[in-house]
Amino acid sequence: MAYDEFMKNWLFCFFIWTTALFGADFRLRERLETAKVGDYAVTEANKMITVLSIRSITPTSVVLEEISAPIQNLKKRPDSWSEWVKAKAPGHTSWSMVEIDLESGEMIECFSFSRSAWLQFSQKESLIGTLINLPMKMVPEDKRRKIGPPPMGGESDFRKVWNPSLVFEGKKVSNAHFDVYETAWPEDGSELSGQEVCLYFDKEKRFSLPFWIQVQTSHATAAMRTVDSGKNLPIVHRSIPRRVPEFVGIPLRTENSLRLNLKSPKYYKQFELYVIDVTSREIKHISPIAHLLIPGEGEKKTLEIKVDDLNETLEEDHRYTWLLVPSGYSESYTETVKPFTWSK
Repeated sequence: MAYDEFMKNWLFCFFIWTTALFGADFRLRERLETAKVGDYAVTEANKMITVLSIRSITPTSVVLEEISAPIQNLKKRPDSWSEWVKAKAPGHTSWSMVEIDLESGEMIECFSFSRSAWLQFSQKESLIGTLINLPMKMVPEDKRRKIGPPPMGGESDFRKVWNPSLVFEGKKVSNAHFDVYETAWPEDGSELSGQEVCLYFDKEKRFSLPFWIQVQTSHATAAMRTVDSGKNLPIVHRSIPRRVPEFVGIPLRTENSLRLNLKSPKYYKQFELYVIDVTSREIKHISPIAHLLIPGEGEKKTLEIKVDDLNETLEEDHRYTWLLVPSGYSESYTETVKPFTWSK
């Protein structure tokens, strides 16, 4: 399977999960109150095994780790998924972390450990723009899927309600009960347009993610099932790597201000800006510079600095470089390579 095709299949499955987590009427925060870092689910779909775990939860975002392996790469199912991960998941073809903004549902970072690279997806490619705010409603007991064929016309329906299997840390949970939610795929002209999506969640809230997801299309029924779940999945990669913000283009100077253009990940909300006097090789002075942060489209940002403030801080004909430090991320600083000479 080509890489692009694989990623589309993975994104389809993955963002069905995130739709369940972040649907507009779905009480994500209530469920996440019981979730812990290290909670995981093992899913099977499209001949792929995927271990999906929670790696970070804050009031504003969640980081999910995904490890995928074709079923054919696993000669037999591991007796312990924790041990499999601890052994660096032999047979896996994809290992990544994704950070999702809880407020907007936007994917704000995705890093592939298997490729040692950040992955960039547009809102349309990730599907999250159309999925994240879908309203979900609980399916009443009498409307849920039943076991066996429906009764003949006029006969009472005594069939039992169907539930998926719930496996927790390798053991099947008997008499497990589920809350079932449904939503509709947006009218986007695709094969799934307007079709029903059904999601099954553990009623006891032992786990925050859905154990069964079913999408009904006009041609077939597609399902993602959870084959195992648990807690305290071992940590191999401690955190999602952060990109460094970049200065882009040429600074724009007007009579009253100087503007520095940036390309910066959205998780950086504020910055500390400094100038470094590099005129002398022996002694370098670092001075903080007040600025106004102006958001732009996507990852574009602008720092606006008053010329009067620069005139008070910088010396005529001295050479300087800019130092930019994202607030709270001191390890992600960046400095301009080429010095500039200040003139009033």
